[in-house]
Amino acid sequence: MVYPRALVHGVVTASVAVCLAASGCRMEPNMRGPQNLDQTYEEQLRQWTESGGVYQSLDRVLFVHATYLSPSFRQAFGSQYLSIFGIDPGKVDSDLEMIATSVGRGHEFFMFADTSVYTWNNLEESDSVWRMALWGGPGQLGVPPLSIHHFRGRGPNLQAFFPYLNDFGRSYYVVFPLDQPNGQPVLDPDHGKLTIKMASAFGEVTMSWKVKE
Repeated sequence: MVYPRALVHGVVTASVAVCLAASGCRMEPNMRGPQNLDQTYEEQLRQWTESGGVYQSLDRVLFVHATYLSPSFRQAFGSQYLSIFGIDPGKVDSDLEMIATSVGRGHEFFMFADTSVYTWNNLEESDSVWRMALWGGPGQLGVPPLSIHHFRGRGPNLQAFFPYLNDFGRSYYVVFPLDQPNGQPVLDPDHGKLTIKMASAFGEVTMSWKVKE
């Protein structure tokens, strides 16, 4: 049976509301997809993925999952890609291969967002309702992304590598600068943590990763 999107979202929202009311529990993204992935890749995906949400009362406005494309994650991703397809990802030009090959441009993330109103899910557009920035230490001003690439599809290959995708949201490749406008690195080595904040008039969500240079 096919259920209307509003009904599916209502069930999800109600489940989250019960969870929050009962224990303040943390949203855990699904890490099991249609493809049987290597344990090393699943462990890396779990280690480098953070999730959050924005709510008005008990109504969901935004769910977001973000995976930091750390060197160890990229290595596991490349090995998993090779074991599945048996080819060099650098020889194929598509959204999936971008994750394995676009290294060194900045602090890079794969993000998946699902909003209660579809037109609000437009992170790549300059007039998006959401503002996003990255912090890497105390006393900093957040730096906005250098680029946000919207993945046009969510085919089975992409969902196999990122099982937390669903049929309603949109996927993005987000690149933040390595340096602040003053020339200092965004990632303060004494702080060792990167934090993304997404904010709008409806609220904000913050996600953090412990990172060692």
